[in-house]
Amino acid sequence: MFPLHTATFPSSASDLERLLNESLQQGFDTDSPPVAVHDQSYPHLESIAVSLDGARLRPDTPPPPLASGETTPGLEIDQFTLSASPLSLGPVALDLSLTARGVQLRQGTDAEGQIVLSLDRAAEGKIEISLAQTDLEALVFNLAQDQAKKQGITVDGVQLKLRQQNARSLAAEVNLRARKLFLAASIKVTGQLELDDQLNLRVFDLNCLGDGGIANMACGILKPYLQKIDGREFSLMSLPLGEVRLRDVQLAVGDRLSITAEFGSAS
Repeated sequence: MFPLHTATFPSSASDLERLLNESLQQGFDTDSPPVAVHDQSYPHLESIAVSLDGARLRPDTPPPPLASGETTPGLEIDQFTLSASPLSLGPVALDLSLTARGVQLRQGTDAEGQIVLSLDRAAEGKIEISLAQTDLEALVFNLAQDQAKKQGITVDGVQLKLRQQNARSLAAEVNLRARKLFLAASIKVTGQLELDDQLNLRVFDLNCLGDGGIANMACGILKPYLQKIDGREFSLMSLPLGEVRLRDVQLAVGDRLSITAEFGSAS
């Protein structure tokens, strides 16, 4: 959950706050230190509040290291909050909110012997993630354009339509206009999105349709890429959760695509 980039466990709440700020600011560009720690009786903390509002993920930031081998008790936190509204991740900006009560973090070490704090337990909590459909359209447009331009095809624009099917699944339709020299055609890509209890998003039933030579050529270019992701799962929560279990996972679509879930450890 949090790499501390040190081999020595912090000796006080203020030392912990400094290390957490340094760690997050290595991965995110922020206007001010994002972490505030309030002491109770260290290592028992009253609260940790993380604000990444308006933060931007730095280019080429590596994924956070994971603890390997044995872990030991690290911190007890009465209240943990994280707010990121918006959080810029390359071409996409999303809103993220997480609140948790009765949190326990364990300490372990990564491959370089530096301390990593990971979630072990939480009495209860809630997470909400949302992003605008216009941002999704921009992401799809960039992906389609990158694949098409290798064959001299220009993608002029993209329209994304998402339709709610149930609390966990959506039908997706992408309409785009492809052009090569003086010829143009309309292409439709359809598929399904399904979210499971562990916030894994599965993409399946992908298909590309179009009329005419240019449309068939463009679908032929996109087909190998679609085949690579058809049926794959993409984790939206890649952090170790210890004994924490998600529940009431829901996926909803309107002007924004929203994912919500509650979580907690078994008593």
